[in-house]
Amino acid sequence: MIIGSVTSQKNSHYYQYQQSVTWEALAAPFAHLESRMTPTNRASWLISKQSSINIVDSAPYTSPSTNELVIKTKAIAINPADWVVHKLGVLIEDYPAILGCDVAREVVEVDHHLLASTASATASLAWQIEYVVLKTPTVAKIPEGVAYEDAVVLPLGINTAASCLFMEQTLGLEAPSIAGHKGKQGKALLVWGGSSSVESCGVQLAVQAGYDVVAVASERNHEMVKTLGTTVFFDQKDPILVDRIVDYLRGKDVAGALHVINDDTALEALCEILDRSGGEKVIASVIPGAEAKGKDGVQVVTNYATDFSNSGMGKTIWGWLNQAMETRIIKYMPQSEVVGKGLEDVQKAVDMLAKGVSAKKLVVSI
Repeated sequence: MIIGSVTSQKNSHYYQYQQSVTWEALAAPFAHLESRMTPTNRASWLISKQSSINIVDSAPYTSPSTNELVIKTKAIAINPADWVVHKLGVLIEDYPAILGCDVAREVVEVDHHLLASTASATASLAWQIEYVVLKTPTVAKIPEGVAYEDAVVLPLGINTAASCLFMEQTLGLEAPSIAGHKGKQGKALLVWGGSSSVESCGVQLAVQAGYDVVAVASERNHEMVKTLGTTVFFDQKDPILVDRIVDYLRGKDVAGALHVINDDTALEALCEILDRSGGEKVIASVIPGAEAKGKDGVQVVTNYATDFSNSGMGKTIWGWLNQAMETRIIKYMPQSEVVGKGLEDVQKAVDMLAKGVSAKKLVVSI
């Protein structure tokens, strides 16, 4: 079993804004895989801009070329971007389209060059589809005993958080190591973002990179965030939150902040905290347009200008993820909640997410 991630790309049939995947490798020799009959493919299609529903219909099946593999979907995780695309009609230019960010899959067809490869992959089609083509180099092996529905919570969160934390264009932090050495950097990192998969992955990545994580989230999610390795936790509803964090950071070296919640109030608070605390005055955000909201001498950058999956850092992080999963030092958080089975239930899951979900990842089994 393996997991992987994808960057943005288009073709005449699909527009895919970001994708992450997990697979289980088959033991059959390549000759057997090559002789397989071409499967019938289906996908969950968004027919038109701001359409309120997805339609399940046939889709092309594409065989792999050099350094590619074909995978069969086993589980799909739903992300905020999915319902945002439905509601606002953003990110996608061409319709009909297949949306998606996180899936779990098994390998059904590979290129000769991948037979001995344990590297990872990116894909050319979106995830709400039964068969999809993926490329190297962003794949990690899933350990025995880990379900597709659990593994599927990681890839997008890892890619998004890592692109904010470790790329030179964002925070430029030191990469994580398997040894971990909690606090070895002697620097504090602020992470504000509720209990999303991006925050969960961001906290774990930063802790394993040796940073002291100062987390801000809802009090009801305190215990979950604590299990990820945070040094200290603050309730985002605290009326004197900014003063409390500034007091805590006094005398500490601050490495910046990760902002993963669509809340301008949180962004303003982070700007004030970094301004009053000294250290690095940089916030890495996953929210489009956040760059324009820096203040008090604090710069806000986003990960949208980075090409993380195809970068040297992307390769480093996915190499680390392989080891982190094998040695069981990473947690599959937030916990998954299976809310349906089959492509026909994708729309139901998107609608559920739009109504609000906290500290869990909605998943559809296939």
